[in-house]
Amino acid sequence: MNKRWSIVLLAATVSSSLAIAASGDKAPPASATVGSKENAKWSASTLEAATTEAQKKVLATGKAATVTGEVVDVSCYLQLGKRGEAHVACGSKCIANGQPIGLVDADDRLYLLMVEEHHPRRDGQLELKSVFGPLLAKTVTVSGMEVEMRGYRGLFVTATGLDTISKATPGSGK
Repeated sequence: MNKRWSIVLLAATVSSSLAIAASGDKAPPASATVGSKENAKWSASTLEAATTEAQKKVLATGKAATVTGEVVDVSCYLQLGKRGEAHVACGSKCIANGQPIGLVDADDRLYLLMVEEHHPRRDGQLELKSVFGPLLAKTVTVSGMEVEMRGYRGLFVTATGLDTISKATPGSGK
């Protein structure tokens, strides 16, 4: 991650703004909110990357969505079912070393989290681990563009969404 993004993410992370997450009856209160449904859309680089009609049809299935769930490291979750506070030490190492990050909602649906912007993601200019690594095993609310393909769910978070992380205020019960 370049220095500019690190500084922006650090500043956003230490902000003390209150996150009010609309969670279902089954989900615990969110400890953080990442992005906003209002700002979720496909970026110019993603639209440009869709060079065939088939790829454009896939993008057309995407929709702005907000999901509340537990942040997991996908590799240990799928391989061993590991999640929760007891898995933070292991999962943090997996995430730090490039394993994918996911969100498991109250209905046990796994969403793979990815940076939305195609070229910056591809070229290593944006990444998720510095934002979601510290949130491992926490319940968070994430907004982005959702796509489902062949039973897999992806939630694509914009760079702007990563910049706007807010954490619940200590003592607020969230």
